[in-house]
Amino acid sequence: MVLKLLRQFNRAYGYAVFGIYLVAFGIAFLFVFIFPPATLALLFISIFGLLFFNVLGFMLRTIERRWNRARLDKGRCPECGAAALSAIVGGAGGVRCGACDAMHDAQGAWIKPELREAVAVQA
Repeated sequence: MVLKLLRQFNRAYGYAVFGIYLVAFGIAFLFVFIFPPATLALLFISIFGLLFFNVLGFMLRTIERRWNRARLDKGRCPECGAAALSAIVGGAGGVRCGACDAMHDAQGAWIKPELREAVAVQA
């Protein structure tokens, strides 16, 4: 349960940080007219906040990878818990789940599936 929440949060983390910075931009824009020094303070806070968000994202990804690696070492899929793992020879060199088709590399990181372009078929 916790791993699923962590996984979903990691996949939406970039969008969440972008939303926070978008709100901060709106607040800074309003403060330009109300109290200009607050805009400068918010600018410096957001610059140093970027370092904080980068470190936090790295820590969350590392925790998820370690959790995934522990499940992969037991022969279980980190996504669905099935024992139907198969090795991938080419590409990233990780494993693919036969049940849910999720892919992970050797370090436990989730590999985003590649979407193939649709091919037009003539009748």
